[in-house]
Amino acid sequence: MMAPGHQVVGFTFGVAALSFVPSITIPADRPFQTILFFVFVLFGSLLPDIDTPTSTLGHKFWRGLLAVFSLAFLFYLFAPHYLDIYREQLKVFVLLLLPVLVMIRSHRKMTHSILFIGLLYVYSLVIEHYFQIPWLYLSGMIIGGISHLFADFLTKKGIPLIYPFSRKHMQFFFTFRTGSKVEQMLVYSLVAWNLWFLTQHVF
Repeated sequence: MMAPGHQVVGFTFGVAALSFVPSITIPADRPFQTILFFVFVLFGSLLPDIDTPTSTLGHKFWRGLLAVFSLAFLFYLFAPHYLDIYREQLKVFVLLLLPVLVMIRSHRKMTHSILFIGLLYVYSLVIEHYFQIPWLYLSGMIIGGISHLFADFLTKKGIPLIYPFSRKHMQFFFTFRTGSKVEQMLVYSLVAWNLWFLTQHVF
């Protein structure tokens, strides 16, 4: 599925989670929290495609990673004391980054499996502990990741759900081609449903 479609599906999953999952609730008088929740959902909905340098998120990831390493190298040369100040945070960052680089080997492999969602959950626990990011937002990222796998599960190419135990791509009994008219109709239908649902239950 294309990036806009993934974000629409992710948004739909986020709306469903807020509506039907009791543990994920946001008070009506806190719209900023709701916006942040959906920002994490939309980010998570693109996250599995980080394994593709030409994808919307993958392109930004690699450019951002190069910028981070370039900045760290400059600090190492001209202001090494700053690296000492943030040594612990840098250790956590590198430890989190290494498994990600191992997972990024080719498109629709590790990052499109159930194992990836499990690792994303573990990462979220670590991020919550070290960086004090509320679990509400991290759960949004996980929901977005799940929505991505669900959307690609509907495509003809499918996804390797139980990778690395099996490289076989699995798909739903009803599938469509990425970028096809069927995908566009599905996306437009979800947009219409989201607008109707929000109008009826929020506004």
